[in-house]
Amino acid sequence: MLARQLVAAVLLAAGLAAASAQPLPIENIQLRGDRFRGLHYREMSEEQRALLYNIVNSARAVTNTTGNGPFNTLLRTPKVGEASQQLGNAIRFSSGLSARLRELATLMAGRAWTSSYEWYAHARYALDEGIDAAVVAAIAEHRTPDLASMPSEDAMVWRVTDELLYTRRVADETYAQALAVLGEQRLLSAATIAAYYEYVSMLLNVDRYPLPADAAPEAAAAARALAPLGPAQLYRPPQGAISPRPALRDDTVDGALDALGAQLREASVSLQPAHEEFVRDLVRGAVMGQWQSPPTEDRSVAMPQEAITAYKFAAELLDTRFVSDETFAAALEAFGERGLVNLMVLIGHSNILCAQQALAGAACKL
Repeated sequence: MLARQLVAAVLLAAGLAAASAQPLPIENIQLRGDRFRGLHYREMSEEQRALLYNIVNSARAVTNTTGNGPFNTLLRTPKVGEASQQLGNAIRFSSGLSARLRELATLMAGRAWTSSYEWYAHARYALDEGIDAAVVAAIAEHRTPDLASMPSEDAMVWRVTDELLYTRRVADETYAQALAVLGEQRLLSAATIAAYYEYVSMLLNVDRYPLPADAAPEAAAAARALAPLGPAQLYRPPQGAISPRPALRDDTVDGALDALGAQLREASVSLQPAHEEFVRDLVRGAVMGQWQSPPTEDRSVAMPQEAITAYKFAAELLDTRFVSDETFAAALEAFGERGLVNLMVLIGHSNILCAQQALAGAACKL
């Protein structure tokens, strides 16, 4: 009884402290970037400043008090960026997964995309959360760790995310075993977190987001040493039967996904309104192709150049995990910074929806 009272008192005190804590100052924040120039607070619009405030003072501020990561890019489209950071909070903090399992799923996605900043940030967290260094090394080297020596939950998260990232399906046997070990919520969360950090890695890789100037040399060297994966490594055919299953739901995450989708529908991608749907259709088709799904319809009409540029950008990013300077420059000229970021968010959002459908044993339809 006394122990419970002490725990309750500690939790109450912590809650009161959090409630009364002063917001973190943001006026002197200088963001980093490469292809998207790092912004300083003083040059931001009111919308951008509001988004930066919410980023730094949100639940993720426990580990991100300077707006690092993809947010310099997302600030180019503040309403979409706000919905995106709300989705990130929902996925990270409403998952039911332990921090260790979240970091494992995140690390798998960062490696699949050879995202040096994602790896730099999360390899440290993974080790801090108790993931064995040998497992981290195996993921870095794109090989299977000793699953038998791992905790059963860790091994199942590795298997589910490995299949999802590299076969774009989850076989019946893996699904059944993961369901028994993780349960519905945590199985769905493992898949969603992996797909969400694919999206984050897209933003980071397109920007060529730099490591901090004061990065620990050993951690920075490990991140930069990741070898990009070739086509044969990025996709392998699924093994084993795959049957339709009931779609798993998480009301908090699904609500945040819907909210991001709603903002994307309101946000412009193309600079030419008449070309908007052409651009969106071709981008969705590129994402579905990544999940080995045919386009929903054949539009045998002449496509405007903006749509072709968008498709080339999306296809190159999804096929190689990077975009060349030429492809980036063409897309930036066609769509401007805001439109291009909206296009990237559309790719990432569509990718998460496809991952959820794959977990249900279905081909992706967008």
